[in-house]
Amino acid sequence: MGVTLPQPFNFKGGNSAVILLHTFAGSPMDVQILGRNVQRAGYTVVGPAFSGHATADPANIFLQGNPTQWWADTQLAVNQLKAAGHDQIAIFGESLGGLFAIKAMEELPNIVAGGTISTPLFPIDTSRVADRFLQDARAWYEKIGTPSETLTSKMAFLTEQIHLTLRAIGDYTVPIHDKLNVIKQPTFIAQPDADELIYRTVGPRLAETLQDQTMVSYHHYPDAPHVMTYSPQGRVLADDLVAFLKTVF
Repeated sequence: MGVTLPQPFNFKGGNSAVILLHTFAGSPMDVQILGRNVQRAGYTVVGPAFSGHATADPANIFLQGNPTQWWADTQLAVNQLKAAGHDQIAIFGESLGGLFAIKAMEELPNIVAGGTISTPLFPIDTSRVADRFLQDARAWYEKIGTPSETLTSKMAFLTEQIHLTLRAIGDYTVPIHDKLNVIKQPTFIAQPDADELIYRTVGPRLAETLQDQTMVSYHHYPDAPHVMTYSPQGRVLADDLVAFLKTVF
């Protein structure tokens, strides 16, 4: 079965640039509509793909990717913008992407602002994340006509790997959380109030942690799901993010 796979995007705009990082097991499509709305406000916007994502086989997430590699992907996106002459960069991420956006704010020069959408910087129960991933993977394999014997072996591999990887992400988050005190850039935090996958307190907790050391723009969205960029609330999010960016550059 032929499929069209999501691609990274680079929406040309002004000198001020924005990086949008997608979710775990997602793709740049998660943040593409948000990117277009931000571009219309005059910004250059890029949406890279994390290694192993946006391919025809969910197993590639584990075969080609890991937190260290996804951080390298983030750094590459920043460096490519810098090489293209963009010396002021803001970086935001949804769920997993927000983890690397925060790490970029902590560690990289030229990052003038950033933030998170549905991102846990604190320990969470990941069982629903694992369940959703496995459900979506099975549905994808069935959609593309994977033979039953192959499907069984693939799902066994994914079941093992998803739990290992979620633990690895949790471990990777600890030093990022421990360095939150170095963040001085303006920070945008979006929390969907109908998040079906992770605790709905992660956004408010992050805002409370940062509010005494930098400017925090916290927004919560009633009825918004975990991947809120790809939901009816996405337009309101885009308007809020653009308003935030206009206070930065």
